[in-house]
Amino acid sequence: MGTPLLTVLVATAEQEVFHGEAARVIAPSVDGELAILPGHTPLLAQLRPGILRIYCLGNEEEPYECTDVVIVGGYLEAQPDAVTILADAIERADEIDAALAAKAVEQAKQHISNSKGMNIDRAIMELELAIARLQVARKNQPHSLN
Repeated sequence: MGTPLLTVLVATAEQEVFHGEAARVIAPSVDGELAILPGHTPLLAQLRPGILRIYCLGNEEEPYECTDVVIVGGYLEAQPDAVTILADAIERADEIDAALAAKAVEQAKQHISNSKGMNIDRAIMELELAIARLQVARKNQPHSLN
């Protein structure tokens, strides 16, 4: 008997982003980062901006990240054998410009330092999203040996 897997569906209102089997899913929730493995207790969670990581199995049954995307928010439902994510929006690495993402991080930091009262929550959310975009973009850039 092989390694137990989850059936994972990630979708937005416009498109299906991922549908397949995975060894685990790590998602950013409003209560902290969630790691979902096969056999997880049923759960419904609200997602916050951040990186959604889906780990598939390789040839030696070792998990590796097969999908790494920025999620803007949404909801996650976990069952013992399945994870469904309905996302507000998703950005793939090839859709993110690293230079623009770095600039957005600096702008978001500036916005936080200038925010007062109720605007601070929105400024923090903008910073989290900008950092996630930058991390995904940098991770997927070709590396130079120079």
